[in-house]
Amino acid sequence: MSHYFVNNNELEHEIRTLELSLQGTNLTFTTDRGVFSNKEIDEGSIVLLKSIIKTVDVKGAILDVGCGYGTLGLYLAARYPATKVTMFDINERAVSLTGENAKQNNLTNIHVYVDSDYQALPKHTFNLIVINPPIHAGKKVYYPLLSAARDYLTDGGILMFVIRKSHGAKSAAKYVSDHYTNVTLVQKDAGFYVYHAVK
Repeated sequence: MSHYFVNNNELEHEIRTLELSLQGTNLTFTTDRGVFSNKEIDEGSIVLLKSIIKTVDVKGAILDVGCGYGTLGLYLAARYPATKVTMFDINERAVSLTGENAKQNNLTNIHVYVDSDYQALPKHTFNLIVINPPIHAGKKVYYPLLSAARDYLTDGGILMFVIRKSHGAKSAAKYVSDHYTNVTLVQKDAGFYVYHAVK
C-alpha cells in the first residue's frame, strides 16, 4: 500500500483537476495518485484557511509544512500577494504538482522543495506557519513538526494547525501547549479543530 507521506515513483498516474473557490479567491489544482486528498480538496484544509482569514493578520513570510499539491500555501499566496510563501513536502510527486499549480495560477511569490523537516530553513524566519498534519504517519512523525515549528517562527509568530477531534486534536493541542506561549482553539467545524499557537 502506498501512502502520501512516502515516495513511490512506480505509481501510475491518475491526473485530476480540482477547483477551489473561497471568499473571492479562485484556484485550479492539478492532482495525481499518491498525493494527499487527490480526489477532492481536503475539508480540513478549507476549515483551516477560513480560520486563518478570520483570525490572523497575514503578512510577511509564510511556511506551509507538508504542502501536498499546494492547497494551503498557494491559496495564501494568491489571497495575500505581498507575502512570500515557502512550502515543503516529503512526497516528490506532490512537490512537482505544487510547482505546476503555482504556474497555472500565475503565482510567483512561492518557493517549494522536497524535505521531511525544517533543517534546510534558516531559523526565526516565518510570521505564520500552517500545518494540516499527516495524521496517518503517526504521532512520532507529526508531533515533532508541530513543536519544532516554534524555532522557525519570528517572535510573536503564529502556528496554525487543524486536526479532527476524532484523530486526537485535544491531545495534540496539549502537546503543543508545552512548546508555545499561548494555544487557543479558534474553530470547530465538521469535526475539525483549528488551533492558533503563538511563539
